[in-house]
Amino acid sequence: MNGDLNEIVKPFKILFVVLIIEFILSIAFFTALYSSYDKNLFDVKLNDNVMNCYYSEKYTNGFLINSGSGGYNTTENQINEIDLTKPIKLEVNEYEVYYKNGYRKGDNYGWVKTDGLKYLLVEDSKLKLVIKRKNNVLYEGDYISNISDIVNEKGRYYIHVYSTRKDGLFTSVRTHISFNVIVGGGNRE
Repeated sequence: MNGDLNEIVKPFKILFVVLIIEFILSIAFFTALYSSYDKNLFDVKLNDNVMNCYYSEKYTNGFLINSGSGGYNTTENQINEIDLTKPIKLEVNEYEVYYKNGYRKGDNYGWVKTDGLKYLLVEDSKLKLVIKRKNNVLYEGDYISNISDIVNEKGRYYIHVYSTRKDGLFTSVRTHISFNVIVGGGNRE
């Protein structure tokens, strides 16, 4: 009797496995065709001064479909400058962008805040930080807010912030934020 039951159930097991494989392949196919993604907005300040930054993003899904964008957070041509004071605080906040009606806004080109949208702070943003001066890497590692021990003399510093986030089951978005700042005026090297 047990053998007869196995013979009856066997085609259903095979059908179930085939349906699961077909489902996974159809998800993979539609994911490969879809290369649009939701863009987050970043707010970058150094000692409460908003920094003029360049942003570039690379969207990748598990099926080698890539997309990307880049731009500035302002249209004004300004030089980032701060005084050499203690402490020097770097503040980087990441926000999800929504329309007022609650729908996600995916085409957030330019990384500029506007009054017509809502912004939800991303609490668990994983950031990496690189600080350079005179072609030397002064710091490379996890994001830290207090950079007083690194930015401790007059001159020009180059700061890079990297964020990688999952955007779905097979997708990720890597954001690179870069800017330079003249600390303490005068010496711009």
